[in-house]
Amino acid sequence: MDARVFLTLIVFGLTETPLKAESKSPPVHETEQRAREVLHEWSEECLSFTGVQGEILRIDYDDVFQQQKHSVGTFGYLGPQYGFFRYNPAPNQPDPDSLKKAPDGSPYEYKEGFSEEWRWQKSWIRSIDHREKKYEEFRIIKRPQTESEPKWYDFGRYFSEMDNMAPVLPGVPNQAKFDEFISHSYLMVIRENDTHITIAGKPKLRRHAVFFQEFKLHLEKRPWRLKAVQYIQQGGQTSTVYLFTNVEFNPLERDDEPDLSDYQNLNDQPIAARYPENAERQSFQKKVGSQPSGSGSLMDLIFHLLF
Repeated sequence: MDARVFLTLIVFGLTETPLKAESKSPPVHETEQRAREVLHEWSEECLSFTGVQGEILRIDYDDVFQQQKHSVGTFGYLGPQYGFFRYNPAPNQPDPDSLKKAPDGSPYEYKEGFSEEWRWQKSWIRSIDHREKKYEEFRIIKRPQTESEPKWYDFGRYFSEMDNMAPVLPGVPNQAKFDEFISHSYLMVIRENDTHITIAGKPKLRRHAVFFQEFKLHLEKRPWRLKAVQYIQQGGQTSTVYLFTNVEFNPLERDDEPDLSDYQNLNDQPIAARYPENAERQSFQKKVGSQPSGSGSLMDLIFHLLF
């Protein structure tokens, strides 16, 4: 089968299947049990993998404006605080027939994809715009947490780890984080055949649901391999599909960090991992609200969702 046709089938299956059991489907508890068995088997097969890198196709859907964006790039993970996502607009526009269809049958409007890079480097997070040659830099500052402070206030720690932004990656490089995420999610099998299975889920915990309200995983069998993930954002009007190719497990070489010597640093802001006092939390909110627009707006969004 042509690779482009295969990818189209994956995307169609992820975006068109609702998260509900059909009348002829097995009981929900059976599909949930099957989903957990599959994810456990997959996790067990990946015990020797602690790092992963590869190529990625990102497809963003906006059901309000009926638009679709395609971005291509690379990703890498060598630890919770060392990883990256790098995207550029797809070089070729997709065939109109392959675009998602509006209720009236017309194809979505195709828009140029993203040109950005996110890097986790231990105590630093960098959001880089290669097109505009600018970047934002955030330093992670860990502080003691008070007894009265709810754990979901731990905004800085949440954003400082790549696992929280991308809880499911090929090869399950962080077994503990993955097992925690899956154990605190509702799961069900929505499609299965001899070669593939698609599992849908909803996160139970608020800190897992900051960025998405539902997710779908498309895995290949024998051996288990994650081929695609879809995250449906809060409100259900936007979603993102990630398709993984040319994946390498336990890569021997690290990705070269970009040369930012001629890039403009828009800001150098500290992110407190915990807030010991309410007054300090309020002053930090003012600082975040005064950041420049652009990539930092994502930080603002996360902050306001949590606080």
